Amino acid sequence: MNESNDPLDHTPFQNLTILQHNSQGSNLVFLTLFSLIRNRNVFFVCLQDPPLFQGDPLRAPGYQCFSSNVIGQKKRVATYVNCFLTKSFNYLCVSPAADVLYLLISRNDGGKVVGGHERFSLINTYNRQVDGNNTVSLADLFTDNTNPSLIVGDLNVHTMYTDLE
Repeated sequence: MNESNDPLDHTPFQNLTILQHNSQGSNLVFLTLFSLIRNRNVFFVCLQDPPLFQGDPLRAPGYQCFSSNVIGQKKRVATYVNCFLTKSFNYLCVSPAADVLYLLISRNDGGKVVGGHERFSLINTYNRQVDGNNTVSLADLFTDNTNPSLIVGDLNVHTMYTDLE
């Protein structure tokens, strides 16, 4: 019998809680969002267009922030991980493009994370239209990754069918 009070001590994610939002670079939106979830059990907060201070996303109490590491590019995505998870999980952060952030999640003890798999990928993206072109390609999002993956973000999908009024 597991006598630990830590619900994630020896079990995979039972209820994976993820919040995704385009904060449009607004400090007020950022502060409001994190004040609303302060006493909630939100594991991951994935922001697009986060507010920046000296080029880096703002800090949030109780969360560790991971952001794009593409040199010379504005950070357009940030993923905040609840500090409660940091004692049981490892994170590998990769940015294949300036507007895409992969967070590869695994357990410290090598146990299963999701669906019998030892790793889980959370992909945060912010697709923008620049000069009529998308900043994120399908190849940036859909890889030959064998781990379960979840893509969240602001995809800004505009076609003649979605833009009809």
